[in-house]
Amino acid sequence: FVCAGGLLASGSRALYLQMVFCLFGAAAAIALPALGGATITPAVLFLPFLLARALGERGLGGCLRQVSFPNAGFWLLLLVVWGVLSAYFLPRTFAGQVKILTVDRYAMDLGATLRPLYPVSGNLTQSGYALGAVCAFVAMRALLLRKGRLDDFRDAVLLLAGLNCLAGVVNLAEFHLGLPSVLKYVRTGGYAIFENYELAGLMRLSGTFTEASAFSGFTLPLLAFSATLWLNKVRAGYSGTLALILLLLLLISTSTTAYVGLTTYLFCLTVVLVWRGFVHGKIPRMGPLIYGGTLGLMAISSVILYDPGVVTRVAEFFEVTVVNKLQGSSGIERSSWNEQAWSNFLDTYGAGVGLGSARASSFPLVLLSNVGAFGTLLFLVFLSRVFLGIGPNRALPTAAVPRDARQAVLAGLIS
Repeated sequence: FVCAGGLLASGSRALYLQMVFCLFGAAAAIALPALGGATITPAVLFLPFLLARALGERGLGGCLRQVSFPNAGFWLLLLVVWGVLSAYFLPRTFAGQVKILTVDRYAMDLGATLRPLYPVSGNLTQSGYALGAVCAFVAMRALLLRKGRLDDFRDAVLLLAGLNCLAGVVNLAEFHLGLPSVLKYVRTGGYAIFENYELAGLMRLSGTFTEASAFSGFTLPLLAFSATLWLNKVRAGYSGTLALILLLLLLISTSTTAYVGLTTYLFCLTVVLVWRGFVHGKIPRMGPLIYGGTLGLMAISSVILYDPGVVTRVAEFFEVTVVNKLQGSSGIERSSWNEQAWSNFLDTYGAGVGLGSARASSFPLVLLSNVGAFGTLLFLVFLSRVFLGIGPNRALPTAAVPRDARQAVLAGLIS
């Protein structure tokens, strides 16, 4: 299916397919037994076809301009080049001198154990993903230069959001209505699957992904994109409906990623809206936001009046999923990962242990422990160009799309 789509789809259709394939993050388009069962997902397999479409439309020169100085792509390319070099040289430079927590596909029976630094399969696979990230960036930037493509991109993301909503509803139906499992056919990647299990009496929602946290991390940026479109009155009926459904799915997902990420993102969004109110004299969609908030408070108040015990049950639920998360076995394990990652950063004098060598439960510590201070600095410069770079004229009909995409990037970083 992926190869057929890549061979037959035009540039615009390729955008849609690339987005849709992102939904299948737990599926295997190709399995590689020679690399310990490493999986190539549909979205990754489709990237060369997307890049071929970009080269066909813009040529090699047009694509290379997307990574020219001082564009964001230039700093992303530097980061990836450093990451690939670090994956080869640093595990050999510091071999046996520091200890790492890693999962090596050639030694899966050992699990994530503490062991001396040495080259692992993750150095190869993560380097491949990093190079794929540059290809995705270049191809998408080049394809979006054509007139009308920003509209295609917007609609492709909304289609992805709609399919993600459908997957979440199907997941709920499988559990609560006892329907035959359909989603198992798109979880073929050989990953550990945590599906259809409960937490505090509620089902953990995983959609097409391996677990609730992966589903939430994927859904939060889609919510940010859809909600920002609604705030900007772009396809308001459709984007607003999707945003509401995505919000409800996150609220019932039982994922700590969903609750902490959603709370943090909504706080950031509130700050942005208040700032826009000060600068421009008005807050977009202020009336509907007030009406919706009022109705939500009335609904919550009604439920509490009808069943006062619900407050205790909700408090106990959030105590399990958020407040006491770090005290549980998972929280203790993840905290130990972060401590070891910080130790790796210090023990290598800030150079890191190489891309793909170490694992951590905090993205800043993933950067510091793997690509060191230099790689982390390159990533921060890349982000600054993404968020502070000059966008299209605000008067253009498509000006809202880059702003929406930046909101999605922010939500993804938070999750």
